[in-house]
Amino acid sequence: MKRAPFLLPLLILASGLTAQIGLPKDSSKTKIAKQDYIILNFNWNGWLNAGDRVEVSPFSRGFEVAVMFDQPLGKSPFALGFGLGLSTENIFTNAFLRNNNDSVAWQSIDKTINPDNTTTREWDRYKLGTTLLELPLEVRFRLNPRKRNTFKITAGFKVGYVVHSKEKYVGPNYLFDDQGQKSLLDETLAMKRDDLFGINKLRYSVYGRIGYGRFALNFQYGLQPFFESGLDADNVIPIQAGFSFMPF
Repeated sequence: MKRAPFLLPLLILASGLTAQIGLPKDSSKTKIAKQDYIILNFNWNGWLNAGDRVEVSPFSRGFEVAVMFDQPLGKSPFALGFGLGLSTENIFTNAFLRNNNDSVAWQSIDKTINPDNTTTREWDRYKLGTTLLELPLEVRFRLNPRKRNTFKITAGFKVGYVVHSKEKYVGPNYLFDDQGQKSLLDETLAMKRDDLFGINKLRYSVYGRIGYGRFALNFQYGLQPFFESGLDADNVIPIQAGFSFMPF
């Protein structure tokens, strides 16, 4: 009984130190962390079913940014993500996309560019680009939903609308003059056009991500052809793969 006055201060001091150091907490009571509000995708862009006449450059590329809401589903490892995105596509090819009598057709870039039809030069660059507004909806799985750095898998669907399209060519002048002859060897043509004919304005795609923490690999497959139906290039399907970074 005489030791009680001494034990009481020790117990109070011990409890204070324990509170400062922190004892292990019950992980089941830890709040689910909302995350991945901003998604940045650095993509490689490609086409399926482009045909034998068109060669798509492996350096075709794009970028996407999405602002997302994260809604955990109770205490489960699943969550819903939805929001608004803006993306760009830049496809480099060795053929022009021409509008002939209300029909889209491919025209190969002719390397023979002098009047005697003997001298050739490699084409420089032809680029077809689009800018899209997108509405993504995705299901997110996190191995440990209470941690930021954990294994993650995402599957989603998005609807996109093409708000701008353009083409740009820089290279040998492939055009004919008034006498029906091709341009001289040292002539270079620079051409740019906006709001291209025949491109599907509405897009549907499925996509996914797999990664850890703030980093992931992404892929996307188009459910809607790149060009409108009934055209020479109507079977082209857009695809993409790349690297994702989620800073917040």
